[in-house]
Amino acid sequence: MSSTSSPSFFKQAYFFARNAIERRTNTEKFIVADKTRHEVLFSDGLMELRYYPQQDSHTFELDGDAVTPQTQQHKTPILLVPPLGVFHWIYDLMAERSWVRFLNANGFQVYLVNWGAPSKLDADLSIDTYVNHWLKTAVDQVQQHSGEPQVSLVGYCMGGLLTLLYAGAHNNGQIRNIVTIASPIDFHASHVYGKLLGWVKRNTKRVPIPKAFADSKRFHVPGDILSVLFKLTNPLAGVVSYFDLVRHLSDRDYVKAHLTTREWFNNMPDYPGATVQQLVFDFGIKNALAEGRVRIGDQVSDLSAIKSNLLSFAGASDKIVSIEAAKKIMDIGTMDDKTFMVVPGGHAGVFAGGKAQDHTWVITAQWLAERSD
Repeated sequence: MSSTSSPSFFKQAYFFARNAIERRTNTEKFIVADKTRHEVLFSDGLMELRYYPQQDSHTFELDGDAVTPQTQQHKTPILLVPPLGVFHWIYDLMAERSWVRFLNANGFQVYLVNWGAPSKLDADLSIDTYVNHWLKTAVDQVQQHSGEPQVSLVGYCMGGLLTLLYAGAHNNGQIRNIVTIASPIDFHASHVYGKLLGWVKRNTKRVPIPKAFADSKRFHVPGDILSVLFKLTNPLAGVVSYFDLVRHLSDRDYVKAHLTTREWFNNMPDYPGATVQQLVFDFGIKNALAEGRVRIGDQVSDLSAIKSNLLSFAGASDKIVSIEAAKKIMDIGTMDDKTFMVVPGGHAGVFAGGKAQDHTWVITAQWLAERSD
């Protein structure tokens, strides 16, 4: 028995040691995000717009499931909108868990906004810039490149919020479909911090920004601080994740998946101060979005005026955006075609977890397919 098991044991021990050393000395070898072939159609300093042409012509595996690419293309292209505070490649996390590859294989023309990596020098970047300038430019560019008059927008977390703000401010028929995933609307309905914001509103006579906080640089959040804050929402997850890594350290594919996913939470870009400032006072304390209207620069975004078809998701165990906070859009939205769904997963899991493909991804692709021709 020992003669047959020894080679396997020594082989695993070798891989364990090799992966353990490389993980420390050459971590980038294990980071496999942002690898899907693409073209940059537009760039404006930090922001850029990407196009993902047809990737696969034969059946391939996506998170253990066989996916056969469709030859027939849907008419309406998709623009993916990432949140702020994370990098665009969460939509292209790894080959077997890539939104862009999955949607591409389901017959969609796929485009992606990249918000870049703001620094302290970009503390004055406001929601006005993201919504009325960059997102507007991205939609225009997608229309021009695809030759289609209408676009579908898919936004995760703050990306979904930016999408709704854009549609509410630029209600000109460009946006045919909207999908939001774990996107907060009623900030006062989200767990402990929602109750705190509600208390501040009730006990604060003056909601406008006090002079002491008028400088947007005071609100600028560095990426490393943002990473710590995100991890504090589930402090035990990191410990469990580390022990899982040790147990599977001889499996190189597992190590790649683990370190790539960890990069999402460990490597976050800065959150611009002017944007945080408006999130705190207008969206947070005033809870303006829950009332359906908010001023964004020179525009007023009226969420009740959006006519696009809407599919909205919430995570059943989301510790950041509660079901009630996300569902508020159903009360505000007056569109004829609107659907709200609660699916398994926390704030990250509902978007890119092990069960996301069977729920959020498949539902999104099917829902869009029925409304994109």
